[in-house]
Order: sequence, then structure tokens, then C-alpha cells
Amino acid sequence: MKQFSNHIKNLRIKHKIFIGILITSIISIYLIFVTTAIIMYNYHIRLTSTASMKELDYITKQLDTTLNTVENFGKTIAVTPSVQTFTDKFNAAPETFNPLDAFNLKNDINTIIQSTPFIHSVSIYSSARELIATTDNATTPPNIDGINISENIWISREKIKAYYPNQTVSVISYIQEFYGYNDGKLLGYIEISIPETSISNIYNNKSTHHYSNQFIVDHHGFVRSSDGSYKLYQYYADFLDIIVPESSGFNYVNDDIVFYKYYDRLDWYLVYAINRNFFLEPMYSLILVSAGITILGLILASLLSLKISKTITMPIDFLIRHIQKVIKGDWTPLNSATYDKDIQFLYHEFNAMLKAQTKLTSDLINEQQLKEKLSLDLLQQQVNPHFLYNALDNICSLAEMEEKDILVDVVMNLSNFYREALNDGSIYITIGQELSIIESYLKIMLVRYYQKFDYTIECSEYLKNKQCLKLLLQPIVENSIYHGIKQMNGKGHIQIRVFEEDGSVYFHIQDNGIGIKEETIRRIWDQDSRSFGLKNANQRIKLYYGDDYGITISKNVPKGCLVIIRIKA
Repeated sequence: MKQFSNHIKNLRIKHKIFIGILITSIISIYLIFVTTAIIMYNYHIRLTSTASMKELDYITKQLDTTLNTVENFGKTIAVTPSVQTFTDKFNAAPETFNPLDAFNLKNDINTIIQSTPFIHSVSIYSSARELIATTDNATTPPNIDGINISENIWISREKIKAYYPNQTVSVISYIQEFYGYNDGKLLGYIEISIPETSISNIYNNKSTHHYSNQFIVDHHGFVRSSDGSYKLYQYYADFLDIIVPESSGFNYVNDDIVFYKYYDRLDWYLVYAINRNFFLEPMYSLILVSAGITILGLILASLLSLKISKTITMPIDFLIRHIQKVIKGDWTPLNSATYDKDIQFLYHEFNAMLKAQTKLTSDLINEQQLKEKLSLDLLQQQVNPHFLYNALDNICSLAEMEEKDILVDVVMNLSNFYREALNDGSIYITIGQELSIIESYLKIMLVRYYQKFDYTIECSEYLKNKQCLKLLLQPIVENSIYHGIKQMNGKGHIQIRVFEEDGSVYFHIQDNGIGIKEETIRRIWDQDSRSFGLKNANQRIKLYYGDDYGITISKNVPKGCLVIIRIKA
């Protein structure tokens, strides 16, 4: 393996490219061949399955037609006056019912069914299940003893063959109760039998495959009708392995693909088994054609790979000469002993140059970001000295006026303001702490501007525990007071709302002051603007949270100003 690896390293670059493209082409063509074969197989399975299930659907419809015809004959016979009269006569006094009555009743039945070819026989029984009349010419008369006829039913049974007392014929019988239409009492039972061959002929004529078997089994797995591939009443050995109760589908058994359809009317299953080799025979020719196309594709891929490798080598040589020119200028070449001088030279020299340039750019960016970060961090520790001076002036004035309670309140708020603002130099604090800072600030300003404004702060408790940058609100609230509310005639109001939406936390600072002009907003964000507090806060947010976050300023409706701070939740 190592020897082979060394041999590959010693190859010329065009040979390596040729081998690489050829291997890639072979793998691609192979994957296309396998994928195509799978798609064709699945398509063939789906197409044939659909055709087979349609064939079973056709058989079901034909079977429905036959059964409906039989049931309609049963309804017609039940309401025939002679059937009603003779059956009532037999039930009332069997001894008065003579052979002529039975003959006439049989003739009336034959007139109704008109020698329908798929009907084997019709038998009329009394309410006590005694045979009254039948079109069955068997020497042994039929009977329905032991059959549970709680409702109209279909059953599979055997009867004695006409004129052949030692032979039987398989039939499917429809047995129904019928009642007198005058008094509604049970008169007796009608049995209409059809030969099993009437059903098997449906799918024997329909089947188009010579390598297929069709038959019908009941819900216990016993064959009730067959095209000859299985004996009647024989147990279908694969029944439990193939058929899902009361459903339709297909499965694989030995060398067959077996399709089945549940026929709920009789609680039977129509089964259609096709030899797997015959089923897949159309696939073999397609696979052979695909294999031929694959071989042809491999030959074309080899020729194309050779052509491409030569084409690629020319620009690589040009690139090498270009790199050598660059090295003779500002770049220092890296020399190393390699098997393939061309590719190793290209790899080492180009990557060394790229790494050096990338590292230099990265260092410059990191240094600049660090400077900005340190500058902003240093700036955030500073608090407007004018605010401190004004607060101290207020304290002196209150002391002179002996306003002890107000003086204590101002000192406590000033203490809380600086204690929270400084916070051991921490960059982040909780939203609750930030709101505590701004509330202390507002209370101090309320002393300075007595009854000039009021304020409200809205924030849910769970948000107060989230982190945010320190001193986000103070420069904005300060602007609202000095540039908005201070210059208005009436009483101002500052509303601060904090809420979370779509993964972000929003601070809305809204006042009803004199408002702000669009020109002023543009001047605030101008590169040379002196509105350092807002610009600094916005830069700080973007530095720590990203360019998607920051501050927006807009006019309030109907008057005032609205400032929105958006940070990451």
C-alpha cells in the first residue's frame, strides 16, 4: 500500500488529474447505474402492482355483479304470489301439499330464473327448514340443516351432482329468510346456489399471465374458489405469512409475488400469485441495456478525463510562473524536497502566502476591534459629570432649605445610581438592575425639574433576570428630558416598556416632548456628530450583540420622540 502511495506521488500532475477524474467518473456512472436500476425496479413494481390490483378490482366488480343478480333473484322469488301461497299452504298443513303443488312451484321458479346459466339450483324450504320444492335434479335432496341463518348469508358448500349420486359439485349458496307480505310471519327460506366454476371463470378469463395462479380463500385460509392451482377446501399454507386481516396489498413468498384483496361482502380474500422471474422479466432487458450504456459511458469518461487533465495542466503551469514572479518581489519562497515538485511548490508557496496575508488581515481586524472595545468599555465607566454636579447642587439647596426627607431620598437615589452603574466594572448587568439605575436617575431628575414630568416603567418579572449591557437607558432618557420635555410648556411624560419578541428584547423609550426632526435624527448618526451618547450606545450594542441589533429613533405619534433599543434575548 505504501509503495502504491509513493508511486502515486511520483506521477506527473496531469496523470494524477486524469486518474482522479476517471475514478470520479467511474463512481458517478456506477451510482447512476445503481440508482437507475432501483428507480426502474420500483417503477416496475409500482406499475405491475397497480395493474394487478386493478385486475383484482375488476374481479371484485364482476363478483359483485353476480352476487347482486343472485340476491335480486332471491328478492323476486320471495314476493312471487305462488311462492307465498304454496309455502303458506305447506306450513299450515304439510299433508295437503301434493307433488303437483311442488311441480307448479318448481315451474314458477324456473320461469323467474329463466335458466340463468350461472345458477345451479333454487330451493324453497319451510319455516321448519323442510324442503318444499327445488330445481336441483340430484337424487339426494338438498337441506340446510345445521346452518345458522340469523340473517341472509353466503356460504360455500358441496352438493350431490345431478344424475351422479356418487359425485359432488362445489357451490356457493345464498340463503335468505322470507316472510308473508300479508301477516309478516316467517314463511321459510330460499337457497340459490351458483357453481364455484361461475366464479373461477371470472378470473380464468381475465388473467393475462401464463405464470400466475388465482384463487379465493376465506378468512380461515381455506380455498373456496380456484383456477385449478389449488384444490377446493384445501388450506393455503402461506395464508398467515402473507395476508394482513381485512386489508389489501402484496408480499413475496418463495418464487412468487402474491397480491391479495379483501372482499368484505363474503369475508374472503382474492389472491393473485405471479412467478417472480416472469414478473421481473421485463427488468432484465432494461438492466442489460443500462449495463451497455454504462460501459460506453466509462469509455467516454476515460477519453474525456485524459482531455481534461491536459487542459487543466496548462493553466496550472501558468499559475506557477505567476507565483514565482510574486516570490521574487515581496514574498519569501518555501523550499522543501518533494516527489512532485510542481504540485508541492504550488501548494506550499500559495498557501504560505495566503496564510501570511490572512493572518496579517486577521491581526489588524482583531487589533482594531480590541481598540474599539477597550475604548467603549472605558467610556461606559464614565458618567456625565454635569449630572453629578447638578445632583450635588440640589443636595446643597435641599440642605439649606432643610428639606430633610427629600434630601435623604435624593442621596439614596444618587447612591443607588452610582452603586449599580459602577458595579465593580462589570459590562453586563440584569435588566432589573438597569431599570433600577434609570429609576434612580429619574427620581433625582424629578427633584431638579419639580412637577415637570412623570414616568412609567413596564417590564415583566421574568425579563428582569435577563442580562443586558449596562447604562443603555440613561443617555436616551437624558436626551428625552433635556431636548424634549424641558422645552415644552405642559407636563411631560416618559414611558419605558421592556418586552421580548422573536428572540430579541426591546426597550421602548417614549416621551411626549417637542419631538424630533428628521434632520436631527440624521445628524445624530452622522460620522462627525457630537451626539456622542447615543452613537456610543449604538456602537456598543452592535459590538457586543452584532450588526442586527442597535438603536432606532423615530417621531412619536401624535408628538414627542420614540427610541427603540433592540438586543439579543
